[in-house]
Amino acid sequence: MQKISSELIKVGIVDDNKSTVSSLQEVLSYAPKIKVVLTAKSGDDLFEKLKLADTEGLPDIIITDVNMPGMSGIEVVRQGKALYPSIRFMMLTVFDDEDTLFEAIKAGASGYLLKEERTATIINHIEQLMEDGSVPMSSRIARKTLDLLAHSSPSVSGNQVVQLEGLSAREKDVLYLLVDGLEYKAIAARLVISPHTVRKHIANVYEKLHITSKAQAIRLLQGNKQMTESGGRKRHKILLVDDHQIILDSLAMMISTIGDCEIIGKICDPTDVIPFLEANAVDLIISDISMPKMDGLALASQVKKKFPTVRMLMLTVSEAPEQVHRAHALGIEGYVLKKTNKEELTNAIRQIMSGESFYGQSIAAYV
Repeated sequence: MQKISSELIKVGIVDDNKSTVSSLQEVLSYAPKIKVVLTAKSGDDLFEKLKLADTEGLPDIIITDVNMPGMSGIEVVRQGKALYPSIRFMMLTVFDDEDTLFEAIKAGASGYLLKEERTATIINHIEQLMEDGSVPMSSRIARKTLDLLAHSSPSVSGNQVVQLEGLSAREKDVLYLLVDGLEYKAIAARLVISPHTVRKHIANVYEKLHITSKAQAIRLLQGNKQMTESGGRKRHKILLVDDHQIILDSLAMMISTIGDCEIIGKICDPTDVIPFLEANAVDLIISDISMPKMDGLALASQVKKKFPTVRMLMLTVSEAPEQVHRAHALGIEGYVLKKTNKEELTNAIRQIMSGESFYGQSIAAYV
């Protein structure tokens, strides 16, 4: 029987398959650091149970399937992050396609694991997510994400420029195997080099990419593919601001497919925005609102005072009328929910850059 402790990681499970819930609950019951405090058969069932729970009884992490009748797992994450921002949501599913992956990331998922993972791996990912914020990803998902990076252009996080093109062929080989989950000795055996050489390559990779861990390597997605200007058409220089690196990367990948847009920076710390603007020309900032060091509306207020020609688009989960009113009063040109699709986001960017405002359909009534 599991020992009750205030330090236990409280976990909730959402899946319409009863046997999956039972199996996962039983597996987690043997993990000494984890306690399952809630199970639900659907998104609606989950939110009903969360309403009845006191603050201390809320899960730290909710593990949810993607494909469920009624409310999908992605919608569970989207609504859950808006209602319970302290809860981390992790997808556990059979789907490994890119569209589902990035929709989950955009919704605010903190991790994405496949149901084929071994029990020990799932437990380890849950513990790491709580201990150091590492983003749980199955190796196949991480590899797929990194493959997208290999053909991406440099991106900016804060004041640093990061590019995989700066890595040697051998360093890329080591990096791929590292995010695939191989230990140093296994990487050495695969590449027929010594473990000491593997360590040297990894140290070089970390130094060149300005990172300190495998988790950061996986999170360091570069979204803006190199595009050449065609026909002399002006391209809109866009800066992305969100405290979640993985959301920045997903958003950048979406925007990079819009022909007249260029992502010139991705910033996690909003206090880095003003210095970035002082050194770089920016046409549009797309920013989250809820960020720990400075909320997006406070950031917008600073930007509007110092750089009045820079336009702002808030991309957030919040539909709170008071925030929409405040954004409008500050002169913010756009306000769109994160659940938006590419078509609406494209329309928002182009309408804002043409000198008009754009407030999403579901929130336009508040303006």
